Amino acid sequence: MRKILFIIIILLLLFFGILKRVSKSRKGIEVKIEKEIPVEIAEVKKALLEEEIQTVGQIEPYQKVVVYSEATGKVEKLNVDVGDYVKKGELITKIDYEKRKLEYENLQKQVKAGEINLKNLKKDYERFKKLYKEGVIAEKKLDDIKTAYQAYLNQLEGLKKQLEFSKIRMEDATIYAPIDGIVSERFVDPGEIITESTVMKNSPIVEIVDINKVKVKIGVSEEDIGKVKTGQNVFLKVDAYPDKKFTGNITRISPVANEGTRTVDVEVIVNNPSHLLKPGMYCKAKIITGKRKALIIPLDAVIKFPASGNWYCFVVEDGVAERKYIKLGKIGKNYAEVIDGLKEGDIVITTSQGILQSGKKIKIFKEEKK
Repeated sequence: MRKILFIIIILLLLFFGILKRVSKSRKGIEVKIEKEIPVEIAEVKKALLEEEIQTVGQIEPYQKVVVYSEATGKVEKLNVDVGDYVKKGELITKIDYEKRKLEYENLQKQVKAGEINLKNLKKDYERFKKLYKEGVIAEKKLDDIKTAYQAYLNQLEGLKKQLEFSKIRMEDATIYAPIDGIVSERFVDPGEIITESTVMKNSPIVEIVDINKVKVKIGVSEEDIGKVKTGQNVFLKVDAYPDKKFTGNITRISPVANEGTRTVDVEVIVNNPSHLLKPGMYCKAKIITGKRKALIIPLDAVIKFPASGNWYCFVVEDGVAERKYIKLGKIGKNYAEVIDGLKEGDIVITTSQGILQSGKKIKIFKEEKK
C-alpha cells in the first residue's frame, strides 16, 4: 500500500513539473511575439533648390564725412549735437567769426575810401596832362602827379588783396554741413579754443554720416567669386531684427583677393529709409546664384550620430525599418538635401526613430502629403 502511494506521489510531482515547464514555454513564446511600431513616412523626391553663397559682412554708412576747421580761435555756439539730422549747407558752427567779420568790414570801408581817392587822383592826373599839353605846367609837375597816382593805385590793389584774404578767413570761420546726414560724433564743445597746433593735428569738429542708404562689405571665397556679378540681389539679416529681411544690390567687386583670408571684398548697397540698419552692425548675407535639381527628404527623417559629422535615416524595406547612412548637402528649414545613400522613390521614416532598429517591423501610421 505504501509502495503504491509513493508511486502516485512521484507521478504527481512529475506531472506538475511537466505542466510548469509547458507553462514557461508558452510564456516564452508570448514574449517573443513582436509588436509593429507605428511610424510616419515620406518619399525621397527631387526638387529645385536655390544655389546660394552664404557669408557675413559689416554695415557701413553710405557716406561718412569728418568736418575739420581751417580757422583758429574760439568755437562759438555749436548748432548741432550727436543724433541731429542736418541738410547740406546747414550751418554747424563759427570759429572766431565776429572778430573776422569786423576785420573784413573795416577793410571794405578802406577799399571804398581808397577807390574814391583814386578816382579824384585820376581826375587830377587827367587835368595835369591837359595843362602840360597847353604848356601851363612843367613836365616835373606832371611826373609827380603821375607817380602819386600810380603809387596810390598799387596801394589800393594791395588793400583789395587784403580784403579778399579777409573774406576767405571769414568764410573759413563759418563751417557748413557738406552732405545731408546725421551727426554721429562731435569732437569739440562751445567755447573751446582751436589753436594752430590742433589745426596741424587735423582736429575735427563733427562727423556726419548718410545712412539713408548703407554699404555692406562682404567677403566671398575664391571658389565662389566667379558666380558673383554686379547687380545681383543680396539678402541680409541682422540679429537686431530676426524677422526682417533686407535686400541690396552688388555695386562693386574688388579686383584683388585678400591675401590673409583668401576672399574677395564685395560691396552691397542697401536702401535704409527707416535707419534700422546701423553702421557697425554685423549681418548674414545670402547671394542667390541659380537653381539646381536635388534629392530631398524631410528634416525630421535625418538623425546625426552624437559627437560626429555622420548622418543616417531609416527606410522602409519589405515592411521593416532599415538604417541607411547618408551624406547631406544643403540643409533648409524643413528639408535636407541627400547627396549619397538614397535614391528617388525610397521611403524614409519621419517618426519613432528613437525606438527603431534595423529589422524592426513597422506599421505605417501616416504618410506625408505630397
